[in-house]
Amino acid sequence: MEESMTKAEAQELRGKMHDLDIGFRDLARVAKEKIVTSTKEWTKEHPLAALGIAVGLGASVGFAIGLLVGRNRG
Repeated sequence: MEESMTKAEAQELRGKMHDLDIGFRDLARVAKEKIVTSTKEWTKEHPLAALGIAVGLGASVGFAIGLLVGRNRG
């Protein structure tokens, strides 16, 4: 069995990898756009729930930071 790869085979593999990379980037871009659009639509449909989630996350982060700072002081 020959284990070395010819230059032509290596170039072909590079081309395939490049095509896959472009495909994955396009897929990630489309997924990101869909997530952003869906989030915006949900926020417009449920403004109070979105506000509640934001306040809850902010309070949780603030509480965690307070615990960490308080632990270092005493």
